[in-house]
Amino acid sequence: MTKWILTLVLPLLLPCLSYAKPEMRGLRVDPSYFYELYPTLGASEIAQKVIAKAHEAHVNTLFLYAYVSNHGAFYPTDYPLTEVETHFGEMNIFKELYTLAKAHDFNVVAVISVMDNKSVWTARPEWRSKMPTGQDYKPMPQTYLLSAWHHEYRAWLRGFIQDLTSKFPDLYAIEAVEPTVDCYWRMEADFNPEANKAFFARFPQGKLGDANWKIMRAEGVTDLLAMMAEVSHAKGIKAGVVQTWPAHADGSLFESEEVRDDVGFDLNSILNLQGAQKMDFVVGELLWQQWLGEHGTPVFTPAWTLPASLDFQKIVANRSEVIIHIEISTWHGQHSSVTPDLQQFQESLEVISEVVPHIDVYDYSQIENRSAWEELAAWK
Repeated sequence: MTKWILTLVLPLLLPCLSYAKPEMRGLRVDPSYFYELYPTLGASEIAQKVIAKAHEAHVNTLFLYAYVSNHGAFYPTDYPLTEVETHFGEMNIFKELYTLAKAHDFNVVAVISVMDNKSVWTARPEWRSKMPTGQDYKPMPQTYLLSAWHHEYRAWLRGFIQDLTSKFPDLYAIEAVEPTVDCYWRMEADFNPEANKAFFARFPQGKLGDANWKIMRAEGVTDLLAMMAEVSHAKGIKAGVVQTWPAHADGSLFESEEVRDDVGFDLNSILNLQGAQKMDFVVGELLWQQWLGEHGTPVFTPAWTLPASLDFQKIVANRSEVIIHIEISTWHGQHSSVTPDLQQFQESLEVISEVVPHIDVYDYSQIENRSAWEELAAWK
């Protein structure tokens, strides 16, 4: 009942509250979508369009995808086991956007995956995430998950991040995008031999799949993020992570322990990292349309974004900066498919803009295709 009251009443109180406007106004930019948007334009022309439109929408931070599993790097690199995207990567679209954004006083966050990489997965079968049978864990055709527990993969990832930060030393931050061990929450991964070996070394009488195993499985992801932060901080670059945060049918958010055991992502342990390993920010994806599509319960409306954001801030408990992630995307769930209209998109931004200091929107291509720039600009 409390959730329902918050959802209905808090938005009505917002005009009476006195909070600062959002400090971070982030927009995600994935060059993968430029094929459809701008098939005939060069990298420089695209960068000018992106920065101009983002500036008009009061954006001050770009979450720019640097390396996408199925496409490769959007900048030239010869780091081992990587591939360069064959069109925009070879044009160095990342550098074009990065350079122009910096010239216009934008912060640039380089978005990477620390778990999913097709070229590495293809070249090193022994590094792959595994099922209890020893088969590769392949939950979706375009997903190529690697084992966070394989020491050779950890070394490779450290070198990859060092290479990226050396090429772009003026980045604001590096962000790990949705590190996930178990996509469908079925206890199917990670049974890589190196993960199993580490588990039994610590728990000789343990059983794969038990409570300690769930905790330790997630610890591998925490270790990757700690390493990413160490490398980034050594270059004076911040570190962060973005994760979809699940909701129950009544609108309440999952506890950190639930997400740890289901997904393999232990937010409490990640936020408790200290020193050079500490996360500077955590981005919570709180998408009302996702959970309406999944559960079909009427609590999930744009107004739900406010109490959900406040609850997520309580989970984080000031251990890192909180950024709330909003999307205009269609979501296909077990109950239905939900496509926010422009008014709903704007409302989801408005209800949190007075109480959440940092907001991040996905993504440039969808805003462009939906002609939603006016709604995006209204969040200021």
